Amino acid sequence: MAKDQGTIEPNFHLKVSLSIIYFLGTWPPRASKYRILYLLYTVCSFIFLLGILLTAEIANVFANWGDMSKILAFATILMTNFIHASKVFILLSRQKRIQALLDLANSSAFSRYDKKHQDLLIKYTWKGLFHHATYQSFGAIAVFCWGITPITDLIAGRSRQLPMEGWYPYNVTRTPVFEITAAHQGIAIIIACFHNVALDTLMTGLITVACCQLAILERNIMSIDNEKNLQNDNNLSFLAEEKILSYLQLKRCAIFTMEIQNIFSTIIFFQLLSNCMIICLIAFNVTQMKVYIPAVLIGLVTYMCCMTYQIFIFCWHGNELHLHSLRIVTAAYSCNWFSATKGFTHSLQIMMIRSHRPFTLIAGNIMILSLDTFVQILRMSYSIFTVLQGSTI
Repeated sequence: MAKDQGTIEPNFHLKVSLSIIYFLGTWPPRASKYRILYLLYTVCSFIFLLGILLTAEIANVFANWGDMSKILAFATILMTNFIHASKVFILLSRQKRIQALLDLANSSAFSRYDKKHQDLLIKYTWKGLFHHATYQSFGAIAVFCWGITPITDLIAGRSRQLPMEGWYPYNVTRTPVFEITAAHQGIAIIIACFHNVALDTLMTGLITVACCQLAILERNIMSIDNEKNLQNDNNLSFLAEEKILSYLQLKRCAIFTMEIQNIFSTIIFFQLLSNCMIICLIAFNVTQMKVYIPAVLIGLVTYMCCMTYQIFIFCWHGNELHLHSLRIVTAAYSCNWFSATKGFTHSLQIMMIRSHRPFTLIAGNIMILSLDTFVQILRMSYSIFTVLQGSTI
């Protein structure tokens, strides 16, 4: 497809997420003589970004066992890194299935590289990029504030403190181990933030593709026979062909959505559950601060916004998918069905009956991804926060 000035490549949002994942070592090439070398890079990247931090944080839990106030202070980062590591495992273990989804999303049967649907393809691609940029902005501000904590402490004359708490088998306050450890933590959390956002936007980006295809299907059904005269036998064949293509497109969208749920539903469920805890713990930690350091406070607030937005993008995309599938019924009724043959109207009824069972994404077979779920999670988080607050009074 020749791209006009000002347009963007369809599904470019998936390409952005996948490029970040690839360069950070968690998307091995399927068939390449360098695959073994890349897997070694994967191991080194995982150890640098998450392995060392997770080990130090888990060791810190045992070192402070019994002191709940200290454990609650760093539990948010521990849960974030643990879920992040789980996503990496899901990505690597199910790479073939995810690649199959990406191949279908970029196939001619799914993308439809023609000017008729170019506006929809570009619209949904920009939606994916918007969510990626917004989500990344919250995360980048938070991790940047944490990463420069040692520098702000030095300028303010405060005691040395690492960006994140953890137990290390050496004295981290001495030079040069403090500088090395602080530099590792600062660099690791910044890079890990970009990687974690890319993993999430890859999942939501695939849902955006499904929404786009449903929008294309809706337009196609509504435009059936708009440019054709139904009294002609050739045009009746055209109607039959359009009906078959529409049903196949609906079927492909259903299979695509089901596979997204089968691959990602469990990890999305644990992500939503952990974020519910993280949000209330961040709010609790902020209320327990005795000295408000600007960089730390801004980092915590933007981190809470980032976790909230992380819940929102999953629930919003699930809600959009549900609404798009419901609109297929209205689109089928809006076409010129009353002038078509009985065979065509019968087939259209079958499609409408199928569309009455709208597409839904269920996280862990428990939570339906919708805006109602988003509100319920925030309410649950606030309830836990009030319980924690009451226990300290």
